[in-house]
Amino acid sequence: MQLLYNLVSITGLVFYLPLLLLKKGPEKRSAFIKERLGMGDYHKTDIWVHAVSVGETLAILPFLKKLKKDFPGKKITLTTTTYTGQKIAREKFPEADRIMYMPLDTVVCVKRVVNLLRPAIFITVETELWPALFQALKKTGSRIIILNGRISNESFRGYRKIKFIMKDILSNVDFFYMQEKIYADRIIHLGADRHKVGIMGNFKFDINFEGSPPLNWLNTISGKILLAASTHKGEEEIILDAYDSVRNKFRDIKLVLAPRHPERFSEVEEILKNRRFKYVRRTEIQYPEPGTRNPDFIGFDIILLDTIGELSGLFSKAAIAFIGGSLVPAGGHNILEPAYWSRPVICGPHMDNFPITGEFLKMSAALEVKDSKDMAEAVTALLENNEKASDMGQNARAIVDKNRGAVKKAMDIIRGYIGTV
Repeated sequence: MQLLYNLVSITGLVFYLPLLLLKKGPEKRSAFIKERLGMGDYHKTDIWVHAVSVGETLAILPFLKKLKKDFPGKKITLTTTTYTGQKIAREKFPEADRIMYMPLDTVVCVKRVVNLLRPAIFITVETELWPALFQALKKTGSRIIILNGRISNESFRGYRKIKFIMKDILSNVDFFYMQEKIYADRIIHLGADRHKVGIMGNFKFDINFEGSPPLNWLNTISGKILLAASTHKGEEEIILDAYDSVRNKFRDIKLVLAPRHPERFSEVEEILKNRRFKYVRRTEIQYPEPGTRNPDFIGFDIILLDTIGELSGLFSKAAIAFIGGSLVPAGGHNILEPAYWSRPVICGPHMDNFPITGEFLKMSAALEVKDSKDMAEAVTALLENNEKASDMGQNARAIVDKNRGAVKKAMDIIRGYIGTV
């Protein structure tokens, strides 16, 4: 079965190679291409940690900081798949001994990387399965650990269709530490040894956002902020309809619109232009010194957030936070960030990636909406009732505090493996 996968992945690489070479990105595109093809400069490491993109990188940061603090003598290599994940990794975890891109999962790309890195432990976040990489790691004697594991409804449906080969892939993993029981049950159903599966909770509960960089440009904004975070295609129009309705009653409410994917910034700007909203891109704001206001900004109602890394800090300033990817079937995004800052949360019905949302709704820590009318009514109700908004925020923070501890559990399991290598 592994031979078949190797043949398919090599064929796929041949067809993907032109796209890889043409892919737009940062100035250091050569490093991206070389490392994705496994042609970079590699040296022996002790622990190799992989986080796909921004969300996974931010989630695992508390664990990485603790790992480096407790084992300062161990060399840690951190890989990401995306440009944005790489940027956040370099900014947030400079303690890493090496930060690089993950090689494509085909034997011709991973074999050289694994033979040169030869990690004692390989850790991947949120159940990223790499058949070729896992096989190469096992041949060199590496231990493979999955932390903060989860399997979305969509992924589970897909994996079930290839269940006949999943057991072979999963047999390479030494331990699966899953976020919740539902994910633990799913990985066992797919063929994982139940004795190698545990429940650790979610790293994202342990994130401390207190160190977010100051957002001086917010000095340009007066009035309350409605933050629409990590929006997907098809959501902006709904949000703008709701905002238009709310603004009729609350003239000073500002909307910060933050598309999930940077490649959509210009697309969303076109929507704003066509709707004739008074907007400004975040990168166009010339902000003054703290404590003063920029009179040139007064005429704008909407800020299009076209930067990377500022969204987390914005949650602390928002009066109300909407979680994107939930009005359309995209699985939703991190409900825990606004909860950390005790902010009232609004989301759509598609929060499959965060089952904890059910507890938020049950504990009156979030409101679910299905369309622009629902959203306008929810925002209006919270703006009219400060006590209700405050209670929702406090309830949300209580859920975060109750679920902390995933980093400690992860460290306990990794400490055991470090002691055996």
